[in-house]
Amino acid sequence: MTATEPEARRGPAPVQGMGMLIGLLFLVLAALELMSGVADGGGPRELFGVFAVSGPWALTHLLTGAAAVFCTRSSRLAARFLVAAGGVYTVAGLAGLLPLPDAVSEVLPMNNAGVCLALGLGTAMLILGAGWLPHGPGQRR
Repeated sequence: MTATEPEARRGPAPVQGMGMLIGLLFLVLAALELMSGVADGGGPRELFGVFAVSGPWALTHLLTGAAAVFCTRSSRLAARFLVAAGGVYTVAGLAGLLPLPDAVSEVLPMNNAGVCLALGLGTAMLILGAGWLPHGPGQRR
């Protein structure tokens, strides 16, 4: 190897580690949402008294976490997952700002804290994933 050649990377790329971390976060979130003692209450179910939860929302988080963990097998797949999932969660956060029909609100409840979390996490995932996507032909990361 000469001084002008880039050093070969060993181990997983940072985007794979971030994808795994986000995937584990979603899996823990889904597990907490499915536990009966954490999200209890007489009225609307809330996680820690802050985030509105439901069964379909917990299933969404479970599937997102499983997909994230699976997609961390390669840096390209992890980056694409982060962009796609980040876009979906950002759109979900924006949709939470709109007046939705009661049928949608009951299945996927979004209160102010949930909207902020979806927008923040979705935007972060978009930025992390987009930073690792190839930018043109011949450029590799």
